[in-house]
Amino acid sequence: MDKIEKIQESRERLLNDLYASVRYPPDPQTDLVAMMAQYIKEEPENRPPLLEHIRHCIDGEPYPNPYADPFSYSEREVDQCGKILNDYAAAMEACDGTPEEIKRLTGEVTGKINRLNEACGGGLIDTWRRDRLCEFINGTAELAGAKPGQDMTYGQRMW
Repeated sequence: MDKIEKIQESRERLLNDLYASVRYPPDPQTDLVAMMAQYIKEEPENRPPLLEHIRHCIDGEPYPNPYADPFSYSEREVDQCGKILNDYAAAMEACDGTPEEIKRLTGEVTGKINRLNEACGGGLIDTWRRDRLCEFINGTAELAGAKPGQDMTYGQRMW
């Protein structure tokens, strides 16, 4: 696998992981157990909507994702992250390769991801995702002419 493929793989693994967290494949048996646990824990006055969701699940009708609450981001934010990374790669391809330009572009992408992650309550980028992001950002910077092995995001990233 060459360097470009490795960098693109980091980006794809990151985005696939983000999407997997918010793209929900219904599983009625598992979901029913989760909804029943939520029902039992909920205050009696808040149970009627949960009971309705349980009925929909049992009847094979559409029902809401019982696991949706833990995520502070949605597909929209994952799409934004993908666009930020695509725009960064395109800008690096078009850049003049000077250290100043590379530093400016890595600073911009890091700032955009900082703001997106902050808007998601800090829940978008965890340690594993941070490592994939750094592989992509730094690898792309190296392809544009940055010194190999340098973390261009260090000191700027909030993730």
